[in-house]
Amino acid sequence: MEKLICGIIIGEHPSLEEAQRHAEKMKDCLYLAVSAVSQNRIYSIFIVPEEKKWWLKYPESDPAVTGLGQAQVFLVENVIYPETFDLKLPDQKTATAPCGENCEICQLRNEYNCKGCPATFYYKG
Repeated sequence: MEKLICGIIIGEHPSLEEAQRHAEKMKDCLYLAVSAVSQNRIYSIFIVPEEKKWWLKYPESDPAVTGLGQAQVFLVENVIYPETFDLKLPDQKTATAPCGENCEICQLRNEYNCKGCPATFYYKG
């Protein structure tokens, strides 16, 4: 069984409207468990396989690339429940990830050896 990691990300935007737009953009992410907005902050909880730990940490080290003004990331590596996380895979794969990104040209693919999003044609998992 693959080890899971939980990431709690608190991101700041200049306004409530921008926080809501960001939440709307990310709402179909395969790894997103919970998303909430309060004032100019977005609170997101993701569950990812251990190999994607870097993906959870990335918004804190380079928030502008992820669309955030700044971000705090809290990692929880001892996930008790759920024991497995079922991805919300779409019926058909597309060229664009549910968040709107194009994995074929994403800089993270080379920088972190990212396999891409499992919802796209470009996934190499």
